[in-house]
Amino acid sequence: MKQLLILAVAGWATAFYSTAAQADDAHAHTGWNGNRADSHAPIGVMGDHTHAAGEWMASYRFMSMEMDGNIDGTSSVPTSEILNQYMVTPLDMTMDMHMLGVMYAPGKATTLFAMVPYVEKSMAHQTRMGNRFITKTSGIGDVKVGALYDLWAVEGHRLHLNVGLGLPTGGIDEKDDTPAGRNVLPYPMQLGSGTYDLMPGLTYLGQNARTSWGAQLIGTYRLDENSNDYALGDRYDVTLWASLVTCANASVSLRLKHTHWEDIDGADASLNPMMIPTADPDLRGGDRTDFGLGINLLGTGGLSSGHRFAAEILWPIRQDLDGPQLETDQSFVLGWQKAF
Repeated sequence: MKQLLILAVAGWATAFYSTAAQADDAHAHTGWNGNRADSHAPIGVMGDHTHAAGEWMASYRFMSMEMDGNIDGTSSVPTSEILNQYMVTPLDMTMDMHMLGVMYAPGKATTLFAMVPYVEKSMAHQTRMGNRFITKTSGIGDVKVGALYDLWAVEGHRLHLNVGLGLPTGGIDEKDDTPAGRNVLPYPMQLGSGTYDLMPGLTYLGQNARTSWGAQLIGTYRLDENSNDYALGDRYDVTLWASLVTCANASVSLRLKHTHWEDIDGADASLNPMMIPTADPDLRGGDRTDFGLGINLLGTGGLSSGHRFAAEILWPIRQDLDGPQLETDQSFVLGWQKAF
């Protein structure tokens, strides 16, 4: 097992600090207010908050990502150029995920969590002969379990440790019909990693009278090869956000997210890397930086009391991929949360 990096996260000063917030500064540092719309991070951030002892929270998220066209490094690659080297090329891909989550705090400093995803993927292709076809797959992805540990808290600031474990519950032998028959699908169309994945990290949160901000760093380390003799590349996600309270039960947010993921280690012997780029384990790594815009709503009365609803959309502002590889167009997340 690889030696784990020591993760460190520093606070990020918010860009939304306003004159009105300064006027209320006497009330801004009286402690953490968890009953605000912005006390939760943008809905696309996982493991962003802990709970009081004995508290439960249920959640649902719908996430969708669209990919279109291929790039190598930061440059677009025409379909005709890819087909000079490969018999088939991907054209576009969509991935939808339904995520059910539950959190429970058995004590003052510890919050446990579990997340169960249902994944749907679709990829369009073109052959060298000009024929087009679509492959699809769907099913349960890799379940994630873990804990959040409060490390530090002063007035208006919090820091907690994220410790997650990905379980190999998603399929890695998914098949679909292609012009060559019913075959095992390439790596991006599989539902899981096939490995146990360790996900350590740190999350920092800050809050004052009308604004909040945060930073999170999460690593994903594959602990071994899967039954098909490969391991997906390790992954590192760092994200920064700031939120502004716009009224009693709503906030808006801006977010920057950077993701680095490495090439696949090993290879699935049932895949031919000369047939299509998505079957080449050396063309799976890359870097992407996203800009996100979100909104959080908190129900304050009637049937909606205590229910949280949120949405976020992210656009890539830079991609550098070991390609040719499909580039991301945009992604969005819709979510619901309720604490008990």
